[in-house]
Amino acid sequence: MQTTVTFDNGTTARIGHFKDIGHALYTFGDDTILVKPAYYGMPDRYDVALNLGRPGDTSGYRLTGLHIGDWLLTGTVLATGYDFTPGPHPHTPNVNPLADITDPAARQDAADHLAQIAQHFHSTLAPATKW
Repeated sequence: MQTTVTFDNGTTARIGHFKDIGHALYTFGDDTILVKPAYYGMPDRYDVALNLGRPGDTSGYRLTGLHIGDWLLTGTVLATGYDFTPGPHPHTPNVNPLADITDPAARQDAADHLAQIAQHFHSTLAPATKW
């Protein structure tokens, strides 16, 4: 399924949703990230994994990282809770892509954007997944 969505910060993503496996590719211009449930078969869990990838990604999805302002976010983020607060993924607890952003306002903007992506995925795409 292909669709688009515009987020509060004005960016528009083209989304490719793979219902059979529950993954979605969000493409913002030249940036592509992979969004998926953190816990398969548990749609009531408010946990979404955002794989931001990195330049030269070899996952097969051609993930590039995500530009937010002047910053390029790479790695994996786990967005949790009812507000989908982004933080480090449990598999890489010492690596938080947001920690590299030194400007507090830019870091908050990035966190808000990642939370909105997770919220969109959880409320719009995850319910259509064929568990």
